[in-house]
Amino acid sequence: MKHFFLTITSFVFIEFSLPAQNSTEQMKQFREQAEKIAEKAESDTGWTISGSFSVTANAIMLQNWQAGGAEVASGAAIFNITPIYNQGRSSLVTNLVMAYGLNRQDGVMFKMDDRIDFQTNYNYRFGDNWNVSSLLSFRTQFFEGESAPASGNIISNFMAPAYLVYGLGITYKPSNRLVVYMSPATAKHTFVFDDSISARQMYGLANPGDRHRFEAGAYVNIFYREQLNEKINFQMRLDLFSNYSDVERKPQNLDVNAEALFFWKITKFLSFNVALNLIYDEDIMIPVERADGSMGEGPRTQLKSVLGAGFAWTF
Repeated sequence: MKHFFLTITSFVFIEFSLPAQNSTEQMKQFREQAEKIAEKAESDTGWTISGSFSVTANAIMLQNWQAGGAEVASGAAIFNITPIYNQGRSSLVTNLVMAYGLNRQDGVMFKMDDRIDFQTNYNYRFGDNWNVSSLLSFRTQFFEGESAPASGNIISNFMAPAYLVYGLGITYKPSNRLVVYMSPATAKHTFVFDDSISARQMYGLANPGDRHRFEAGAYVNIFYREQLNEKINFQMRLDLFSNYSDVERKPQNLDVNAEALFFWKITKFLSFNVALNLIYDEDIMIPVERADGSMGEGPRTQLKSVLGAGFAWTF
């Protein structure tokens, strides 16, 4: 607000100090320039908060249905909020996504979605769009997950795994819509606080029973959001990490986490949303059938998409 009032004061001074012989056109140009500066100063100072919350549900009931099929009931909720603070050369960009979804088919309950994803990025501008930055990122899930519905094979849980990433670097931030963070020195911690999971040496743990793994490497984070029109909002995030602290892990094989969220506001409280997620991590072993028919495991590209229509609130 300080910059805003200074700009308005300057505008008033210019307006009244113009010689009488100045043309109306010149006065109009000065006025337009001052208004633009004032709008920019106002928009670049203080808090900007945007986000969305949606709940979707679906149910299929069958009785004596000759064509066959299965009874299905499902529901999911996604909450996303992005507070951004700007003050002078400093800015703080934070994003939190929480999602959970369940599906019940023929009496068997299993998860469709389960995420807690938090990220905050502090920037100090030293150029037009360039900043010295620090980044903190945390990711885990709410509840336990099974390898297959009703299998009883628990492969994940709250804080098992959990990923904590932090570091110092450079950020390219041309606007509040696009933030690109690059760091040559980033720490990545993997936590597995579930005894049954850590005992199986999952998620890259060095030894059975370990609860923590540390990696150091280079990290790139891209965050982008856009209001495509009055009804459609889009948000994208891409994380790339190269572990160069352990050459046996092949630093060129990047850890990838990519997410995209689409919110289409149909009416005031009705929307259609799409959540897409891609993960690749060489420390996550996925069961796979070999060419000879035998079963094994290895790193694989993980893909997930969640589509839903229902109640939604955007702000």
